[in-house]
This record gives sequence, structure tokens and C-alpha cells, in this order.
Amino acid sequence: MKITARFRLQLLIQNGLFVALILGIATVLLIAAEKSNMRWDMTYSQRNTLSSETLDILQKIQGPISISAFVTTDADGDLRQPIIDFLTPYQLEKSDIQIRFIDPREDPFAAKQAGVSVNGELIISLGGRSDRLKSLNEQDLTNLLMRLMRTSQRSVTALTGHGEGDFARQGGKDLSDLAKKLSNKGFKLDVLNFASGDDIDPNESALIISAPTVALLPGEVKRVQRHLDNGLNMLWLVDNNSTGGLDQIADYLGIKLPEGIVIDPSARVQRLPASFALAQSYGDHAITKPMSVNTVFPYSRGILDKGSGSFSFTPLVEVAPDGWIETEGVKNATYDEARDIKGPVIIAAALEREIGEKRQRVVVVGSGRVFSNEYLASLGNADLVSNIVNWISGDDSLISIEPKIRMDMTLNLPPIAVSLIVSGFLFVLPLGLLLAGVIIWWRRRQA
Repeated sequence: MKITARFRLQLLIQNGLFVALILGIATVLLIAAEKSNMRWDMTYSQRNTLSSETLDILQKIQGPISISAFVTTDADGDLRQPIIDFLTPYQLEKSDIQIRFIDPREDPFAAKQAGVSVNGELIISLGGRSDRLKSLNEQDLTNLLMRLMRTSQRSVTALTGHGEGDFARQGGKDLSDLAKKLSNKGFKLDVLNFASGDDIDPNESALIISAPTVALLPGEVKRVQRHLDNGLNMLWLVDNNSTGGLDQIADYLGIKLPEGIVIDPSARVQRLPASFALAQSYGDHAITKPMSVNTVFPYSRGILDKGSGSFSFTPLVEVAPDGWIETEGVKNATYDEARDIKGPVIIAAALEREIGEKRQRVVVVGSGRVFSNEYLASLGNADLVSNIVNWISGDDSLISIEPKIRMDMTLNLPPIAVSLIVSGFLFVLPLGLLLAGVIIWWRRRQA
């Protein structure tokens, strides 16, 4: 075939168009990659991807977030890159997150003013408020952001002196883990013993009555009712054996607390005692709307709506559709139509009413142990109590499910194993391929 000048020109034009097309496609892809936030997380349990709960919190934050990272650079390594990697997913979801790195050795005044004590510590500011983060953990950062979102610190007051769970002790029936969780959420926890003569302001705090086992004195019951008259918000955890002398408060709220323990046969499927009621579905309410995880209520009692109070009654948790309220003891419990109450049974309810210009909120939970140290970490119990306390405190916008701690699947190998892997891939494998090639070449030459 004779190659003419015209043919060479056609080939040149074709090749030029092909190169231009390739460059154009590459340019479009680069621009799209630069402007796109699309990423793929291939790690186990998606530990580099923000949870939906964190994303929900970020969407609710109004205004920019300022982060000052106090980091020194030394021979042991630079912490800046891990911090950037940790915060990048947050910046992709909220573009007005600003990060500033400060070396405490170069600017010791700034470090002293911020009270920094740990290399890599972050000072996070939002709306004129700030807090410190010492660990690169999504759960800790999200809780910190929730604390900063509160325009003012909320207070909760726990009633003591009647055998209630202790918010300071570490016993299984105590509530120190709940106290720590409330503190992490930005709540100030106070305790109140009526014998001290102290009192609470219904407009500044919510009251927690955590399953008193010793009956309150008549005068103390009247004080609780007087606070309710004044609009006090309250969380009442009811013990399965005793109402703590608060039957008058139950009547005031328009509810009935029948004696007996809820028996839930479905709990046996989960290898739990039948006296542990398992909540698999929830009522239509702001507290339970985000709940998608089961909760477990040990030794619970039912809550019935008498329909006679001024409060509106909304069931939060209903359990034991095939169970009942056992009135004769849980050992070898069997349903007795004449004595027991057939399920399903309501074991948590929200009550509301208008009182003046305020919307009063009360939550009653028919289990005194559900949020104790022993059971708080069970299934979704911690999420439920966080939502309850946010709701009775008026922080509806902060009701959410807190992000779970993701499993870290980092593989830590001993130095000898690392050396063997490096030697194998850098030396043994290439030399083996080279030797195989020489052998094949030699055999073909001999043939």
C-alpha cells in the first residue's frame, strides 16, 4: 500500500482527535473527582464512615465549627495527618468546619490559655462555647458537639434518701454509669434529699425518682405533688416490689400500677429469663421515633391509663403480646385468667399537659433496674434513657441515637512477621519470577 501525504494527514488528524478525546475525558474525571464528595469505605464495619446519628447531629448544627489542634512535631511522628484523616469525613458533610494547627512549643501562651495538657488535644468551638477532645473517637466528638449545641446547661435532680439507686457508687443496682452518660451529654446532675430542707426550681431542673424501696413520708409525697402542680418535669422509675409510697402521685398522673411482674415468653428465645420483658417495637412518640434497637426491661411492672387525669397518655414501650402480668411470683409462672392480666403490657409511658404557658412532661418507666449499671449497656437501653432525659428537659432537637463504637480491625504483626512479608514480596517473589523466566528461556533455546 502506498502511503501518500493525504493518508499521513488523515492518520495525524485521527491520532490528534484520539489524544484530545482521552485528555478531555481525563480532565472531566479530574474535575468531577475534585468537586465530588463521593467516597468508598472498604474497611470492616465501615469505621471510616460517619454514622447516620452523627450526620443527623451535623445537619442540626447552625453556624461554623472552629477546631484548634495543639500538635507538636517531633521524631516520634506527626499527629497532624491522623487528625486530618479523622476530621475529613466531618468536613465533607459540613463545609464550614475550620481546622487550625498550633504547635504548643512555638506558641506556649495559646496552649496555656487553652489549658492544653495532651499532645494532639483538640479545642472545639461552636457559637461562643468550647470544649476539649482528647481522643479521636466519633462517639466522643458527637457527644461533645451535642453538649455545645445546648444554649444553656440543663440540670437534672435525683431524689435520694429512700433506697434509690446511687448516682455515685459502682454497684450493679446503682446509677453511676447513667450519671456519667448524662454528664457526657452536657447535663448537670444534682441530688436532693428532702430531709436536708433543700428544694428544686421546677423551671430549671427535671426530677428523677429512681425506684425508691422505702416509702416516702406523707409530707415528702406532698412536696413532689406540689412540684408537679408548679410544672415540674419528671422521670419516675418504678420498682417492681414497691411504689415507694407514691400511689398518690400515680393517681395524680392518672395512671395505675398493678402489682405483679411482667412475664414475656419471647425473652426465652433470646436466652433471657421470662421476667425480662423484651421491647421489639415502640410507640409513636418523639422519644422512641429514632429507636431501632431492642431494649430489655428486667423485673418490670405494667402501667395502665385510667383516663382520669389532666395528662395526655402516650405509650412508649409495649411488651409481652403473648405474655401477662404475673401476680403469684415468677418461679414456674403460668397464666391464671382469674388473677393475672393478659398482655400486651405497657411498661413505659409519656404524659403531657399544658400548665400555664409551659408544656409539662413526665415519663414513667415500670422497671427500677432498666437503667442501672447492670443493664444500662444492654441492647438499646442507653439510647432510650438519653432520649427520655432530652425530652423531659425540652431538648427535642437533640433526641437521637448515639453512634456506636466501631470495631477496630487493625492487624498488629510482630517485627519478624513484617520482615518476612517484606522480604518475600520485595526479594523472594521477584527472584522466583526471574528464575522461572530464565528456566523457560533456556528450555526453549535448547528445543
